[in-house]
Amino acid sequence: MKLIVASDPDGGIGYNNKLPWSNLQGDLPRFKKLTSGKIVVMGRNTWDSLPVKPLPNRANYVVTSKPYSLPYKPGLYGIADLATLSHFNDNACIIGGARLINTAWHLITSVNLSRTFTKYTCDTFIDLLQLPKEFSLTYDEVNTDHTYEIWNRK
Repeated sequence: MKLIVASDPDGGIGYNNKLPWSNLQGDLPRFKKLTSGKIVVMGRNTWDSLPVKPLPNRANYVVTSKPYSLPYKPGLYGIADLATLSHFNDNACIIGGARLINTAWHLITSVNLSRTFTKYTCDTFIDLLQLPKEFSLTYDEVNTDHTYEIWNRK
């Protein structure tokens, strides 16, 4: 499975269940291109934070302890545990949040990371120390406000 995530230099990915930055140049079009037609997997807080639900042209899987509490919507599926995720392949992308990412590192085969140059006020973090331990940097692109990195499992 792929992880597609944006963070600040300290691994901050959210504040008050929202992105701490307003926009990263080119990041949203890249996200759409990487996830269109694929499975996106997210935690319940990420689902709750989406402005459009479900994300169009994707199968939306929400990992939650109460999958039955999700509304019925075409393209939306609730799953209760990570064991289900082990059946997905690189057609699936984890898109957040921190709790899901930090417990699913062992399932992730590659990471698409947009890393801001600026530190933001965050209350939600991922463990960026996992990257050099378990992954190799295979692509690095410098943009005006962030780097875009691709990491593949060693």
